[in-house]
Amino acid sequence: MPRPQKPGRGDLSPPPPTGYPSAYDIPDFKRMREQMRAMQVLLVFKPSMRGEFKQLKAQFERIVSTVERFYELLGERHWVFHGSLNLELLAPALASADADTAEAAVIAHYQDERKMKFHLMRAKAVPELRLRASLLDAALRDYQEGRYYSVVLVLLAVMDGFVNDVGQQRRGLHTRDGEELVAWNSVTAHHQGLAATQKSFTKSFNKTSDEPIHELYRNGIMHGNLTNFDHLVVASKAWNRLFALLDWSQALDEAKKPEPETPTLRESLRKLADSRQRQQQMAAWTPRAASVEEDGSDAVLSEPVAQATAAMLDAWKSKNYGHLAAHLHDFGKPRSASAFIGQVRARFDGTRLDDFDIRSVDVRAPGCAHVKVNLTVEGEVRESELRWLHVDPDRHVCIETDARGKWQTVQTEPLSIIGRSW
Repeated sequence: MPRPQKPGRGDLSPPPPTGYPSAYDIPDFKRMREQMRAMQVLLVFKPSMRGEFKQLKAQFERIVSTVERFYELLGERHWVFHGSLNLELLAPALASADADTAEAAVIAHYQDERKMKFHLMRAKAVPELRLRASLLDAALRDYQEGRYYSVVLVLLAVMDGFVNDVGQQRRGLHTRDGEELVAWNSVTAHHQGLAATQKSFTKSFNKTSDEPIHELYRNGIMHGNLTNFDHLVVASKAWNRLFALLDWSQALDEAKKPEPETPTLRESLRKLADSRQRQQQMAAWTPRAASVEEDGSDAVLSEPVAQATAAMLDAWKSKNYGHLAAHLHDFGKPRSASAFIGQVRARFDGTRLDDFDIRSVDVRAPGCAHVKVNLTVEGEVRESELRWLHVDPDRHVCIETDARGKWQTVQTEPLSIIGRSW
C-alpha cells in the first residue's frame, strides 16, 4: 500500500476564497506578528535583545505596510504586488499617497533593463516558462523598443499557456475563476491581488471600441473588440500579471509541502533582514566585463563565474562526470544525483575536450553571466560562449552575492556548448 501523504500547508490553513483581508493575514506575516507579541514579554528577561528586536520589528512593519499601501493605492487599478518588486524603490512613491506617482514607479521598475533581465532569468528557470523563453525574449525586446501592442498580445498568450501547464487542470488563465488564483501564503493572494484582477481580465466586450484602455482586458483585446491598447500602461500591466502568476505557481507548490518546524521569531525576523539586504545589494549592483586582451588573464580569472567555468571544463576534460554535473543547471524535475550524473556521462563521454582557454567574462545581470572560451575539441579549436546562472539550493536564480548560491551553466550537453556546426 502507498504510504499516506501528509497534508500540505495549504490544506491545513487554506486561504479565504476571495483572498486574505490584509497583508497582515498572510500566514508568514501573521505568524511573525504573533511571535513578536510573545517575545515582547521575554524581552523583560533579556533586555540585550531590545535593540535588535526593535530594528527587525520596524523592518517587518515596513514590508507589510508597504504591501498594504501598494494595494490601497493601486489595487483598484489592478496592479498586483509580487515578490520581484523592489520595496526600497517603491516605498517613497507609495508614501506620496498619489496613485499616479505610485503607478509611474511600478512602470519604471519594468522599464529598468537590468532588473528585467534578472526577472526573465528567474522566470526561465521555471520549466513551464522556459518552454516559452523565445517569446519572453521577444516581448522584452518589443517592450524596450516601444512596440507595446506586440508585448500585450505575446504575454497574454504566454500567460494562458503557462497557467494551462501548471498543475493538472489543463486550463488557460482566461478560463479560471478568481478563487483559483488565491494561493496560500502569497502576497498575490491579497483580496485586492491576483484574484481581483480576473473579473476585468475576462470581461466580455461585444462592441468594437477605439477608445484608449488602461486595463488588461484579455477578452476584449484578443477578440479584436478593443483596438487601442498600444501603450506603456497596458504593456507594463502584462509584465506585472505574468510575474504575479509566477509567484502564484510557486506558492501552489509550497502549499503542497508538509508543515515544517515552526521557525523561531529570531529566525523569521532574520529572514526579513536578509531579504532587505538582498534588495539593497540588487539596487547597488552594476554590470561589469573583463577580457584577457584588455584586462589581462588575472582580472578575468578572478571572477567567480570564470572560476566556475574553469572547474566545469576541467571536469569535462578529465571525465570527472560527478564534478561536471554539479556545474550544469538541470531544468527538469528534481532527480537523484546519481541519475543526473549518469545522464551527464551519457551526453559527454563521446566528445573529448583536449584543452580550453577562458577569454572574457561579461556579468550582465545580478544572477546572469556570459563567458567566452576557446575549446580544443578532438584536436580542433572552437570558439564558444557559455551562459551561466547563479542559483540557490532551490534552483531559483539569485543575486551573485548570495552565499547560498552557485554558478551553473544552462548548456548541459556538448552540442549546445560547442555549437551546432560541429
